[in-house]
Amino acid sequence: MTYGLNRFSATLFLIVSCLMLSACGFHLRGSADIAEPLRQLTLVMPDRSRSSLEPLLRRQFEANGIRVNGGPGYQLEINSESRSRREASLGANADIDEYELTRKVSFLVRNPQGEIVLERKLTIERTYDYDADRETASSVQETQLYSEMEQQLASQILRFYANIKP
Repeated sequence: MTYGLNRFSATLFLIVSCLMLSACGFHLRGSADIAEPLRQLTLVMPDRSRSSLEPLLRRQFEANGIRVNGGPGYQLEINSESRSRREASLGANADIDEYELTRKVSFLVRNPQGEIVLERKLTIERTYDYDADRETASSVQETQLYSEMEQQLASQILRFYANIKP
């Protein structure tokens, strides 16, 4: 009898939890809602060597139904991008304990008439613990953090682009 009552209570709890979650407006993140005129985009990158941000941007835009370099339409220009690393804190023996990583990007969006409709500079910073005894692990961690920062920048650029009112 108690097994049946426990099972009934668990089921009731699950149903009530699902109803409350749906009532509060919770929903899983999906693709961005992009206006039809914004679905054609030309991506212009700096003339320097191939950017690590470019493939992420292409993937983000195409996953949200935007044809990149698909003909006339809006134009996203990445004016500059940079990454830097500096010592954030020193230990008792003047050894480096933490590094601060910074990733910056400056971009603008032009409408089909060539007018600038959006211009932004984004900066993301992360700090990580550095251990000289584990140089390889710290290097891998730094690479991973830069990768995550670039992913976040690509997502932010997409959000800014999606909010343009054509």
